Amino acid sequence: MSSMRMRANAMPTTCSRYPEQFVLSRQEVILPEGWLTESQGPWILGRHPSLPRILLVGRERRAIGWLLGYPIDPQGVLLADGSEVRVPWEAEPPEGSVEEFVYGFGGRFLAAFVGESRKRLYLDPIGSLSLVYCAHQEIVASTPNLVPYDGRSGDNVALAKDLGIPYTNAKYPLELTPRHNVERLIPNHYLDLDRWSQVRHWPKAPLRDDASVESAAVAVAGIVKRQISAIVSRMPTYLRLTAGGDSRMLLACSKGVADRLELFTVPIGDDGGYLDVAVARRIAKRFGLRHFVPEYRESTDEDLAEYMSRIGYGTGELRGWRSTTMFRQANPAYAQLDSAVGALDRGGFYRNGDTISSVIAPERLMQHCQGPATERTLPPLRRWLETSPSLDTFQLLDLFFVEQLLGCWGGILPYAEGGDPGPILFPMSHREIITRMMTLPTEYRLHGYHTCEKKHAGTPPFMKEIIEREWPELLDWPFNTPFGVPRAVLDFRRALRKARSKIVS
Repeated sequence: MSSMRMRANAMPTTCSRYPEQFVLSRQEVILPEGWLTESQGPWILGRHPSLPRILLVGRERRAIGWLLGYPIDPQGVLLADGSEVRVPWEAEPPEGSVEEFVYGFGGRFLAAFVGESRKRLYLDPIGSLSLVYCAHQEIVASTPNLVPYDGRSGDNVALAKDLGIPYTNAKYPLELTPRHNVERLIPNHYLDLDRWSQVRHWPKAPLRDDASVESAAVAVAGIVKRQISAIVSRMPTYLRLTAGGDSRMLLACSKGVADRLELFTVPIGDDGGYLDVAVARRIAKRFGLRHFVPEYRESTDEDLAEYMSRIGYGTGELRGWRSTTMFRQANPAYAQLDSAVGALDRGGFYRNGDTISSVIAPERLMQHCQGPATERTLPPLRRWLETSPSLDTFQLLDLFFVEQLLGCWGGILPYAEGGDPGPILFPMSHREIITRMMTLPTEYRLHGYHTCEKKHAGTPPFMKEIIEREWPELLDWPFNTPFGVPRAVLDFRRALRKARSKIVS
């Protein structure tokens, strides 16, 4: 395939700017220089060399698709670039067997089936290798910048102005993107590549909420430990440690391989960033762990522009965007472990006054997207509410947390923050983990919400449960709560800011 220079907002021209990204199309498209290409039938896959590709094969080793990214199999093996995986069905897959096969894997990946009658594309359980698609061009891509412009896929300027990205924390709701007729695939949906529409595959019925907390903690910890070991055995690895409970839970599950990890904490220039570094340094010192804290630097204009270019302006994220120069001080050969998912144990989208039968309006969902409710932002939220399974209020909010915050925000950011080829990976990305956390008893999740909401930095109960089992000494420091010298420093910083504001006013 040839490459040529096009206008900046139409198509990138250099390989290095778009690590871990890809394009899948039924027709040849212009790709960045240096990308790898291959085909199966009419389908052409183009990818950055840093994005692993695993071949899916059927009978007689006939190619039927690809796994892209970092899938971890049920035996705890991180599949290598260039390897093959045989699907378990002999001919036409029975109903549900494709989903059972795909979600036996954890990790950050997507599965594309293009060589059988059912041509479908699946995301991992939290959509952490995000993608968009343009139906009339019959093209799938990692980010909107990789979809060619034509008369029907121009910039949605009015919608972009509504959200104010990159100068806000707003998120495009669900399938919306900054482009007309370029939609994002939502987690728990597959993309039908014949009809070019997304179809929900999970959940299809109400979920029980009577799971044992103890059995859930054992199961979740076991999967997280297995996935961390799979990653650490294959590549040098950072663990992103903050003052919060979710990343500390990952560290607790890493106890057996902690000597092979390096902690990584970014000194983001606010009180939360200061506390992250203070707590992480104490933990590292206590247990003799390696710890990398980048030098504090304001982000350059060039880095800010590249950050947004890599994600096609697909979401807002002020702290990450403004800290991008510090993130890029990390060794790009290292994988980075990130927690995500954790807030499912404490109702990340719950609010005071919610009951099991509260009616959730699209305007409420848009508030969780941190943007304005307009005639352009509300329609996909109305459709989502109308077509979602019959869940109680809390599980509905949990489902929106997974599909919107994780898939349509968290799954986009690794394209901006990941190095070349260092990937950002999520050890909690596994269907059983999502199911276990969404089916914790309602009262238990509500207790977690009220504990953390009232204290503003309370103890996440499920994370604490796992830490107590795996590495209880990590509970010697409070979560997201100033203490000792850090508390005195933060009090001084706040008093200084208050005095300065009075002088200015």
